[in-house]
Amino acid sequence: MANRKIKRVKLGTLGVNTSFAYTEAFKTLRTNLEFLSSTNHCKKLIITSSIAGEGKTNVSMNLAATLAEAGKKVIFVDCDLRQSVLKSYLQTEQGAQTKAFAKGLSGVLSGKSDLSEAAFQSKELGFTVLPAGKYPPNPSELLASPQMEELIHLLEPLFDYIIFDAPPVSLVTDAAALGKFADGAILVVRHKVTPVATVKRSVSNLRNAGIPIIGSVLNAYDSKKSNSYGYGYGYGYGYGNQQEGGRV
Repeated sequence: MANRKIKRVKLGTLGVNTSFAYTEAFKTLRTNLEFLSSTNHCKKLIITSSIAGEGKTNVSMNLAATLAEAGKKVIFVDCDLRQSVLKSYLQTEQGAQTKAFAKGLSGVLSGKSDLSEAAFQSKELGFTVLPAGKYPPNPSELLASPQMEELIHLLEPLFDYIIFDAPPVSLVTDAAALGKFADGAILVVRHKVTPVATVKRSVSNLRNAGIPIIGSVLNAYDSKKSNSYGYGYGYGYGYGNQQEGGRV
């Protein structure tokens, strides 16, 4: 059977026109993270998925915005050094933003840029953004490098939360490489799209890399066909007793 092409769906970012259920789902996620942070050191979070098009960047940005709304200092680090979609979530790009997108994380890690010119504070989003920058030929190596460790040590005292938006964990090793610097990972799973076997492989990849799995976000619910929220969060994984060939 040929692989089904996954259509990317750009879900909304939180704002004044966002539905109550959508907003509350992220507030629930925030509450659970704050509880974990009070009992465990959990401020450096990898947000990843199994395959492309599951909405991990959307989850990363909305989580960052929800934490910032609660008065937390947050930095969003775009670690997708292969196929970033961050620009599509920003309404405007000018001045410091344009400069930051040209330099970004890859510029900092390669020693070509300073953090001050590679990151920017977004008034639109309410948190600091460090874009991916130019795509390097060795993304996994850069994310696992001593330079990345030094950058994280620099960011830790400045922010309450560091959100890493990482590439799909079942496709490339980038998230696993980054995992040695993080406190845990959240796995994004797209409702009725992600194959069960692929989710299980992603969980195995994260665990084999020694990355604690904090929980999962099940997104893209069709609220018209379900009594659930339009966006869901939950601990654990929704495949249960489904067959290997099925979808979450």
